[in-house]
Amino acid sequence: MSKPRIALVTGASHNLGLAIARQLARDGAVVVVHGIDEAVAASVAARIGAEVPGAELHSIGFDLADPEAIEAGFAALVARGLAPGILVNNAAHLGLGDDDVLSEKPRFLREVFEVNVFATHLCSVLAARQMAPAGRGVIVNISSLAGERAIHGRIAYNASKAAVDGLTRSMAIDLAPLGIRVNAIAPGYVWSNRWDLLSDEEAANRRARIPAREPTAQEEIALLVGFLAADHAPTLTGARIVIDGGIDAQQTPL
Repeated sequence: MSKPRIALVTGASHNLGLAIARQLARDGAVVVVHGIDEAVAASVAARIGAEVPGAELHSIGFDLADPEAIEAGFAALVARGLAPGILVNNAAHLGLGDDDVLSEKPRFLREVFEVNVFATHLCSVLAARQMAPAGRGVIVNISSLAGERAIHGRIAYNASKAAVDGLTRSMAIDLAPLGIRVNAIAPGYVWSNRWDLLSDEEAANRRARIPAREPTAQEEIALLVGFLAADHAPTLTGARIVIDGGIDAQQTPL
């Protein structure tokens, strides 16, 4: 019987990352919950462990904005026998700021790219170095519809997600000979507890923009991650899979 694969999910202490970590645990993976705060990550790992009987959960904390911390975090995982065979680059800087396009500072763009692009690249390279000797591995990047259809006032975020899409394609073709598949998932509106903070009018406006009339559930995306992480489609690599309730397919909302 083969050993369970080890899955590292970045930004897994809440929302989509937590849903992904929970799904991978249900699928039988050994899951490492990552967060910037190790105590919080450990608490979430314990919570998932209680929800999924028999699952093996671990945790780690490091700052994705700090390349040295990322390298130290991966070294610690390898030393603990937890080198990932599955990596989900889920954590993201949302690129929310008070400045408009004419006043936004270059350092803000760099700050967003540090987490969304450079950390995704470094985590992928460090994971791929561990996957290569086994001749198999999976990297899933959580991108965004914003990488192709820009959100007003979110230049840094939009550009970073477009870069993640390009990074996905490039790494996919370079890592394919090593047996490592790399794909991206590009959600549109995703339900989270932030929706509870919206006014009824804004929530209705958002739903009206979605042909399916509802935001995508986190669990739906988590199931897609689980499919990509398994070996059901061994030639599925370099793809950008849009999951957005039909937003990308329409020219204008009704």
